[in-house]
Amino acid sequence: MYARCGQLGYAHRLFDEMPKRNLVSWTAMISVFSQNSEFAKAITTFCGMYVSDESPNQFAFSSVIQACSSLKSVQIDMYSKCGSIIEACMVFEEMPSKDEVSWNSMINGYAKNGYNEEALVSFKKMLTEDVTIDQHLLCSILCACGPLKTYNIGRSLHSFVTNSVTFINLLNACSHSGLLTEGLSYFNSMETIYGVKPKSEHYSCVIDLLGRSGKLKEAENFIKSMPFEANAYAWCSFLASCRKYGDKERGELASKSLKIIDPLNSGAHVLLSNIYAKEQQWEDVKSVRKMMKDENVKKLKGCSWVDVDKRVHVFGVEDLCHGDKKEIDLKLDELLRKIIKVGYVPDVDFVPFDLDYYIVAPGS
Repeated sequence: MYARCGQLGYAHRLFDEMPKRNLVSWTAMISVFSQNSEFAKAITTFCGMYVSDESPNQFAFSSVIQACSSLKSVQIDMYSKCGSIIEACMVFEEMPSKDEVSWNSMINGYAKNGYNEEALVSFKKMLTEDVTIDQHLLCSILCACGPLKTYNIGRSLHSFVTNSVTFINLLNACSHSGLLTEGLSYFNSMETIYGVKPKSEHYSCVIDLLGRSGKLKEAENFIKSMPFEANAYAWCSFLASCRKYGDKERGELASKSLKIIDPLNSGAHVLLSNIYAKEQQWEDVKSVRKMMKDENVKKLKGCSWVDVDKRVHVFGVEDLCHGDKKEIDLKLDELLRKIIKVGYVPDVDFVPFDLDYYIVAPGS
């Protein structure tokens, strides 16, 4: 009862206080731990059950096997996120049986760490197993195909596409991987082959796909040919691409359209001002900044957050309030020195201009 209500702590305490445990209570506790992602506790409880001379039944075995598999997958994911791909691979290879979660974790780890050939090799191995392929795995494979220009494998993934959400993930993956031809092929086949009618989200993805590839004229024509008005996300994506490629005229069009749809969206002003700043049109920069003040448009500060030991740490731009700021800054400085030694060169082409600074002193 406690477990079903989400009170895992109470359920565990009640189990510990039981004077005598039977097959049902042991199995229930193992299952509860496993279902709540407390995999280590599920395995420990199973071992306690075995030591107490209680013979596990099929349900207990099923829960602990799931826990073992999931724990290994968590380890793979953890090692991958830390860049320790060799350790992740060792954990994966040691698994006696591999499910879709473990395959997904390993392939995703390869792709995110730049081991694209290894990701594709693993994908081919996985195809020989009875494993379900989900949309997240498809995205990982597409990301791996991008740098390698492995279009044939990308095309073969068509047979796994199933629904509207999957297409959004695929189009986004193509956009971020530079797979323009593949992305357009997915979009054009949505309704004709798979019977999925494109929605505004899919059209927005195509605009982003064309814009990131530098096809700004094609993106503009695509917007004009849409069966409905482009939404704020679509115009913001197009505007960002105009900034990237320095297209002032289309940037002005995108900014104007975005302000009509979402007047309080600071991106319409900030991105346009950066286009002007890049062209050193400081009067136009000043005009945009004045417009922001007159219309009371505020630029939201960027922030990020991370969950460590069940505590959420939030970091904002120019944030000086975090209690561990000194230690964090020291670690960041250390990491920066290390990556510079191995050849890292920061790309500052698209770092937003400090408007106040350039308005006051454009020549300094």
